[in-house]
Amino acid sequence: MAINRVSTNLYYSITADRMSKQQGELIKLQGQLATGVRVLKPSDDPLAMSTAMGAKSAIKTLDSFQSNITYVNNQLSQMDTALGSASDVMSSIKESMLQAGNPTLSAAEREILARDLEGRMDELRGIANRTDPNGNYLFSGTFQDQAPYQVPNPPAVTGSFLEQPTQAAMQAVTGRSIQVSAGRDIDLSITGYDAFNNPNTGNDAFAIMRQAISYLRDPGYPGGQQGATPADTFKKAFDDQRAELDGVFDQVQLARTKVGVRLREAETLEQINSAASLDQEKVAGEAVGLDYAKAISELSQGQLQLQASQQSFASTSQLSLFSFLK
Repeated sequence: MAINRVSTNLYYSITADRMSKQQGELIKLQGQLATGVRVLKPSDDPLAMSTAMGAKSAIKTLDSFQSNITYVNNQLSQMDTALGSASDVMSSIKESMLQAGNPTLSAAEREILARDLEGRMDELRGIANRTDPNGNYLFSGTFQDQAPYQVPNPPAVTGSFLEQPTQAAMQAVTGRSIQVSAGRDIDLSITGYDAFNNPNTGNDAFAIMRQAISYLRDPGYPGGQQGATPADTFKKAFDDQRAELDGVFDQVQLARTKVGVRLREAETLEQINSAASLDQEKVAGEAVGLDYAKAISELSQGQLQLQASQQSFASTSQLSLFSFLK
């Protein structure tokens, strides 16, 4: 029968190695307790680490979406405020236009109303040319550095959105789409052409009002040349401009409705993204998170085991064959 002999050096080496491993385990447990993370490095649990990293990446993407939603909310809220102001101003313009359409008004009375309409027109243009805190025009679509409606120089009856020469060119000016969720963008395409132009004729509110004002200031208002047919009178032409302006008023209301719908959608998506982010946090936590009670128990048990090993080694290392030969 073979007898395995363990030399003193080998015994010391084995015992030291065992205690070193115990100390390493204790250091690892202390690190886990300090960080609250069970997997301190990928080699501890590759699958769990991969799951956690995937969840963290998803959270970063969701955070980006939330930042985009904040931007979208700010832009749409400013648009809503501007369109609300435009609606109020246009309501006043409609009242003044109704008064101005009275054919019995004197030339002086018509001039007073014409000047009032000019003031309202400037006020409405200021709203249509409103900018955000960064100085970008809200209703210029992708042409954020250019005012949607500039004052013709010299002032003229005609005018157009972004000084585009044709209706097709005006319609080609698009808004901006911002991604706010996986596979979902919110359109910021409420341009000045969408809100302040008559969709049937393409004429903007300012050109329409300038034309109406020019009729009011014509000395021949309301009948025009002597013997003119009713269809040729300035009063009839003025009424046509007023009806066209009503179409613009409807566009302002429609644009504000679109903004409201998109604001509500942004709010819903913000809640969905927030819930998804919490879910991903839970996935990451469950993958690499630490069970504190278990870790503390293992730490206490490990400390006892290490202490026992140290005491056993200390006692055994004092033994010698000569101790038994006395």
